[in-house]
Amino acid sequence: MEKVYEELEEVKFDNEKLRSDLKSKAELYEHLKKFQNEQSTKLHEASSKIEKQAQQLLEKEEEISVVTRANEDLKCNLKEKESIIKHLNAANDKLRAERDGKNQKWEQENGRLVLALDEANEKSIDQEQKMDMLKAEIESLKAQLSVSQKKHSEAEKKAKNQKDPRERDDLLVKVEEDMKKVEHQLKWKKEQFKLLEEAHDRLRNQFKESEKEWEKEKCTLFDEISSLQTRLDSQIRITGDLQSRLQMCNQSLAHEETRRKYLEVEISEFKTRFEKSFAECQDAKSQLECLNSQRDKEVATLRHLLGTKESFYKEMEYRAGKLEQENQELLASLKELQEARIQEAGNSSSLSKLKNKLKSVEQMHKDCSSNLRTKEAEWNSQREEMMKKLNDYSSQLKTNDAALNVLETELESCLSSAVQLKLQNEEISIMMVLLKSGMFEAQLKLANAEAELGLHQKEGVENLSILRQQLEVKNTALANAQRDITEERERTAILSRKVDNLAQLEDKHQLMEKEVNTCKTILEESSKCQLWLKEKALQMETDSKEKIREVCDALDVANSQLAEEQEKVASLLSRVESLDLIEGQRFLMQKELERYKERLEEASRCQIHLEEQALQRETESKEKLSKVCKALEAAKSELSKERERAVSLTKRVESLDLIEGQRFLMQKELERYKERLEEASRCQIHLEEQALQREAESKEKLSEVCNALEAAKSELSKERERAVSLTERVESLDHLEEQWLQKQDEVERYKKMLEEACRSRSQLEEQVGHMKKEFGEKLEAAFDALESVKSELAKERERTASLMKRVEQWALRQKDLDKYKERFEESFRCQLQLEEKISQIERDSERKLTEACNALEKANSELVEKVCKGHEIEFESWIWKSISERLKVDLEESRELRKQLEASLLAQVGVGQGIKKEKDDLIRITKEKDQEILSLQQHMVTLEQELQARELRAVSSAEDSILQITREHDKILEDLRREIDLLEEESLRRELEGAAYAHIGAERSFVREKENILQLVKEKDERIDGLMQVVRSMEEDFNGSLNSFSSELTEKQEHIKLVHEAWEKIASAEILAKLEIEEKKLMIAELEDDIHYIQEKLFSQEKSMSDSKQLALTIEAELEAKHLEMKNLTDQMEERLRTSEASVDELRTEKANLLEDIMKLSTERDNLVGFIGGLNDSLGEFSSEDAQLMGILGRIVQSCDLSDSKGSNELYDCLKENKRSLPASPATKKTSSIFEERSPFRQLN
Repeated sequence: MEKVYEELEEVKFDNEKLRSDLKSKAELYEHLKKFQNEQSTKLHEASSKIEKQAQQLLEKEEEISVVTRANEDLKCNLKEKESIIKHLNAANDKLRAERDGKNQKWEQENGRLVLALDEANEKSIDQEQKMDMLKAEIESLKAQLSVSQKKHSEAEKKAKNQKDPRERDDLLVKVEEDMKKVEHQLKWKKEQFKLLEEAHDRLRNQFKESEKEWEKEKCTLFDEISSLQTRLDSQIRITGDLQSRLQMCNQSLAHEETRRKYLEVEISEFKTRFEKSFAECQDAKSQLECLNSQRDKEVATLRHLLGTKESFYKEMEYRAGKLEQENQELLASLKELQEARIQEAGNSSSLSKLKNKLKSVEQMHKDCSSNLRTKEAEWNSQREEMMKKLNDYSSQLKTNDAALNVLETELESCLSSAVQLKLQNEEISIMMVLLKSGMFEAQLKLANAEAELGLHQKEGVENLSILRQQLEVKNTALANAQRDITEERERTAILSRKVDNLAQLEDKHQLMEKEVNTCKTILEESSKCQLWLKEKALQMETDSKEKIREVCDALDVANSQLAEEQEKVASLLSRVESLDLIEGQRFLMQKELERYKERLEEASRCQIHLEEQALQRETESKEKLSKVCKALEAAKSELSKERERAVSLTKRVESLDLIEGQRFLMQKELERYKERLEEASRCQIHLEEQALQREAESKEKLSEVCNALEAAKSELSKERERAVSLTERVESLDHLEEQWLQKQDEVERYKKMLEEACRSRSQLEEQVGHMKKEFGEKLEAAFDALESVKSELAKERERTASLMKRVEQWALRQKDLDKYKERFEESFRCQLQLEEKISQIERDSERKLTEACNALEKANSELVEKVCKGHEIEFESWIWKSISERLKVDLEESRELRKQLEASLLAQVGVGQGIKKEKDDLIRITKEKDQEILSLQQHMVTLEQELQARELRAVSSAEDSILQITREHDKILEDLRREIDLLEEESLRRELEGAAYAHIGAERSFVREKENILQLVKEKDERIDGLMQVVRSMEEDFNGSLNSFSSELTEKQEHIKLVHEAWEKIASAEILAKLEIEEKKLMIAELEDDIHYIQEKLFSQEKSMSDSKQLALTIEAELEAKHLEMKNLTDQMEERLRTSEASVDELRTEKANLLEDIMKLSTERDNLVGFIGGLNDSLGEFSSEDAQLMGILGRIVQSCDLSDSKGSNELYDCLKENKRSLPASPATKKTSSIFEERSPFRQLN
């Protein structure tokens, strides 16, 4: 019994220990519940943070989509630029079509000209019989033509040889410039390569550091894995808590999935709104681009209208120049009228023709003034309309700018929102770090709790060993329990594996978080780069648009200039061909005229011989002189008629349609010359019959005169050869002074040789002396014409220099275009074909420009040759005029006429100065425009007209007067040389002033120039009226002189006195000329100072232009560098986007794996819940077994009481007390509560 009591006491003690253990376990259970609730809240927060991170990822995806859209926008801009280039090509095609239409029109006009030529050919068939007689003479002249052509070819070869080194120098300069540019590009590329190498080294170092960090992290992960493996055994009993936590996590996940779906719906709505706003922005952009294209089209139309107006204005200027030329011709015709009135009183037909011409010119002036006013009114109205249109376009541009500003503000707001989102992402990353720290602390607490549980488990094992010794009956139940425990261990092993997987997943999650942080930093950098790139892209777009506009304008100007130059080249070629034909015909006619000259010289020799005979016998000489005067008067009348015909021919030469008609007229004139020569030969025969009576007296004088004439002819031939050499030297104006000096020496020799021949003709020189003054004035006029021609040549050369400068500018523009092409080729490969077309067009334009320059140079060389020939013809023409006028001018009336002429000349000098000023104004206008070739053509036509007129005049003149004029030739040449130098300096000064002022005041002086032109027209009308009055007075004077002409021929002594007076007047005129020369020198000194000042300004402007060019080159280099940086950045962005997309895909795959793991854990949680329920059932069974054991003990105690009732009353009472106390024990209560109620885990479910 005692043993039983002891056992009972031990059982009680064990029960108390079990109760205390149960209490401690209940406390631990409550503590674990609290900890589980805390961890569930933390997991909920972590899941919310994960959702936020998912939202951030979505936002980043949206940003990536925005970047892709921006890239698409850039591609759209490129497409738009391609469309602009296509539009330019279409405009170029239109210009070509217009050019083709013009060519068709010209072909139609050529057809009309061909018809006219056919008609002329039909007329020429009638005159072919007459031409057969002249063919023999033409064949003899062809040999001379071949000789002259050889000389011409040699001169051209020399000119080309002079041009080749210039071209080589230009090529060397261009090659040096290209080498400099290539060296600069190589330096820039080397620097860029160095920067890339440095960046590559940095990336390598970063990669190595990251590898080291990864290795350290791997080591730490392996250590953690080992520690986790050791902790697996301790975490087996905590799986129940984890199951409950997993259930809570599933609930939170379901709740968060609903929220995520709701957020996705909202995001889709935001996407739709963003797409709508983006579509609206694109529509606005397209509208703006349409407006810009319309504006460009309208600007192009305005430019076209301005070009047409400028062409009209230039036509008016050309007409004004023609009117001035006609005025000059009228002045010359007035002088000829004066001479003709002195010669003949009956030549009323020439006066009537001149009056008709003057009336027609007055009508033309009046019509021109009215036309100018009407055109000015039309231009003003059109200008007002254009100003209105420009104002409308400016208002539209302002509205467009306002819309652009609004869009820019919206873009800035979007960028600010993106920055805010980035800040939120950074805050979320900070929260994730804090969560990680909290999770780490929770893990530490779990480890401590697991250690405590291990201790408690050890104590429980010890208690269980004691209970096993005491309760062998429980072995069967414990075996079953052990089986269950083995099953639970297997399940825990599975759970531990899953925990290991979770740990690995946590490690992966940490790695992913690190990668996410790196992605965030990369995205921040990319966003910054995107902002910077957007700003640069906007700048590049504006710069590219401006450059494209400049290129479009340059292309438009180039196309217009090309069309104009092509037209000009075609017209020049046609005219050059026609001029070649005309020159050939002219050369043939010159040879024929030289033959006729020889015959006239023979007639003049006979006349001189007859005049000598008339001096011996006055009676016979009077009759002969009267006959000679009549013949000379007839020749004068014929000369006047021929001059009128020459004027008509000059007018006809302006239009190439009447070339054949001119040729027929020349043939008719030659026939008339032949008739006149036949008449002269008849007169010579009659005079020879009279001269045969006294051959002895005439032979001696004739021999002397013939010797003198032969000497003169030999010297004339020498002078002609020298003149040919001078024509070759005229190409270089630097050697003019040497040429003049050589001419002076030659003329002095010629003087010495002519003095011997002129001794026999001293009497005739005394009679001709009074005409020297008039002849000097006429020579001054001729040399003024020569100076004007030289000034025109200088202008033409300057114009050719300007053309060469333009060609160089075109070359520079082509270089710039090549640079732009290289950029477009690097960035946009789609534009290769268009750029090749543009390059081909530019090459064609260069070739055409070179061809035009070559044609212009040839034309200039031909002009120089023709001008030199014109000089010779002018000398001869004026000499012939002086001879024809010397016998018919009255000396007494010539005094009055001279006075009037001096007054008129002074007036004309003032008028000429005014005309020069007006010409300077017009030159300033014309130099701004790009139509110098038209002026060259006009000068070509005028020079050809003058040359033909002078050639016709030279036919009617004689060569005997050269002997009389050579003495005065030296002084005149010196004066002319000085005046030519002065005029050249004045022309250079005026051209420089015109070039300087034209650039400054072109726009301001447009209206003023119109007013000046109107005033000039009015002043010209007034001058024409004054000239008409002068002509009338001159007609009256001529009538008086003609009446007194016959009476004064007999008075020879008075002639000698008048000759002396004429010499005195000539001396006074020379003094006046010297005074004028001194005044001109003073003016030249002042003008030289002005020229120096202007040259300094030009040098400063050239320096500024060179500086600006250098700045432009540096800016272009910077733009190229930025362009390459943009390319590199875009490549980096694309690589980063690719890496970010790969990382996003990996995150998505990992997310799917996590979801699968979570599903597996949920299934395992359900299994654990069932297992815990089974444990609770087993605990209930154990409690029922304890109750049964207690009942058995009670029965044993009762049996003991029955056997020993007396001695064991106290013990029995104690047992009763124990029985009473047993059902009230907490264990029994708990077992009953377990049987009645559900487990707390199920309640949570």
